[in-house]
Amino acid sequence: MILEWHPHFDVWALIISLVIFFEYTTDNNELKKPKRKFWYSGLFILWLFTDWPIHDIGEKYLFSVHSVEHLVLALVSPPLLLLGLHSSQKKLISIKPFINLLKITSKPVVAFFLFNFVMVGMHWSTVVNLMVTNHIFHFFVHSIMLLVSLNMWVPVIGFSDEIKRLSSAASIGYLFLQSLLPTVPASFLAFGTEPLYSAYVGIDNIFNISTLNDQVLGGLILKLGGGIILWVSILTIWMRWYKTEKTFDDVVRNVSSD
Repeated sequence: MILEWHPHFDVWALIISLVIFFEYTTDNNELKKPKRKFWYSGLFILWLFTDWPIHDIGEKYLFSVHSVEHLVLALVSPPLLLLGLHSSQKKLISIKPFINLLKITSKPVVAFFLFNFVMVGMHWSTVVNLMVTNHIFHFFVHSIMLLVSLNMWVPVIGFSDEIKRLSSAASIGYLFLQSLLPTVPASFLAFGTEPLYSAYVGIDNIFNISTLNDQVLGGLILKLGGGIILWVSILTIWMRWYKTEKTFDDVVRNVSSD
């Protein structure tokens, strides 16, 4: 059986809109140049995992591929997009109602519970079954997930002078806590003894993997993959923090010796 190509116009419209948002909010190439690699890396990953064939395989055949898609949309693409925002983009969207709302939602405690509420809730069997059978609902849930994921990374990356990032120590603690709660639904999937999602039962088995094994693999991907991404982020922050502190200590030492 061949997985037939078909267009995802909603995904194309989103990606094209985000390209326009980056390129045409300013003519100053000096603003865009240092941000371009982050922005387009985030866009490429977003497109790759929401378009054919990965999206179609995850939606129609393999929950494990669906899990990879969720992981990337929550933990990989959002921080890259935030790092890729240049000042003209931020200025354009920094209207007072948005900033006032972001000041509330990006508070670490609020961001933590919003993100985990959505991530746990969207793996509830009723939600998953509806997602893979209703394209509009699927797009809606993925849109909500992307928004709360962007919001979750704001405390770590920051947004503006009004909404600054956490200190390195606080960011490490925040991401460590983020790595704990998602392991609960992931564990139910990884150690389940029967399929939880009826939408994946009885479909054409074109990838030679049973529904239960596919579910177990999906749980392991969410549990281990999410942890690896978050711990790599923690290590990156720690290394940057160590480098900054070491540079500061060297300067103090040199001044003292003079």
